Amino acid sequence: MTDRERFRRLMRGEPVDRPPLLEEGVREEVLARWHGEGLPRTTTHIERFGLTPHENIGPDITYYPQYAGRVFDLSVREYRRAFAVSRQRFPADWDRTVRRLEGRDHIVCLWISRGFFQALGVDDWTTLEPVLVATREQPARIRDRLEIYGEFCARMLELSLEDVDPEFLYLSEPISDNGGPLISPAMFEEFMIPVYRCMVAAARAHGCQHILLSTYGNSARLFPALLDAGITMLWISEAPEVPDLDYRALRRRFGPALGLIGGIPLGILRDASLDRIPARLQEIVPPLLATGRYIPLAGGRVRAGVSWAAYDRYREVLGEMLGAAGPAVERVDEPRVDG
Repeated sequence: MTDRERFRRLMRGEPVDRPPLLEEGVREEVLARWHGEGLPRTTTHIERFGLTPHENIGPDITYYPQYAGRVFDLSVREYRRAFAVSRQRFPADWDRTVRRLEGRDHIVCLWISRGFFQALGVDDWTTLEPVLVATREQPARIRDRLEIYGEFCARMLELSLEDVDPEFLYLSEPISDNGGPLISPAMFEEFMIPVYRCMVAAARAHGCQHILLSTYGNSARLFPALLDAGITMLWISEAPEVPDLDYRALRRRFGPALGLIGGIPLGILRDASLDRIPARLQEIVPPLLATGRYIPLAGGRVRAGVSWAAYDRYREVLGEMLGAAGPAVERVDEPRVDG
């Protein structure tokens, strides 16, 4: 069974030999340090544990760079130009990529939305503040622009789906800090949910059923509206360890209709005591696996503070739980595919 088949069968609720062994993402400086802590210099963590490459592809869905710093001040006509639908938004090697992905074995997703704040040109505090003020003082202005953004994302998605058949759609929504969303759930539902409904309608019209939301911080208060809009999978990264975001609680709340990726707190990997890792994983992973539509993974990019010994132990125990093969002893000459 290929990783592509595993993913599709798992997210359809069908039996698989094991979930895909997705990879969290490891910073280069961390990988360099691991080579000094015991990871053989001739290999990577991906090769050593046979982790699953997943390829994130798609057009450039950001505003054109000449509008940086002033997107929210644009007129409706100028905003449409900033987010103009165009085949030129696809990478120069797009045709070659499309051909390469035919008959593939690995997982591919389409990144098709970057969320509320990016749609309104937020890059820093200078551009954030006027948008936050406008949610209360200029709601019509925000609605008008997000209606255009939803149409833009849906049309770029349609162009993408004419060429590729992804395993899932990847929608990023960096709208929260550790305390919660930076706008109220009512505002999010008013402004952004129509954007999601527009994209979901385009996806389903092309037979794409698996639509993943990637979120950061504590966005739990937004989940009911997002699921109602058609989100079918959730991948939480860089989030606080709070009850609202515990994947076991999310599974009890929403059931297996919501597919889950991640859910293993990074604090487990930062724990200096390697002996505690198996018990912590045992509390989280088997109950979620038993309910289906779950891919276990540490909840975020691995950064400084995680030793090679801790990561090695985490992957070893997780592999045993999943019935996966043990660490590879030889270098695998398959090229890495960045997620």
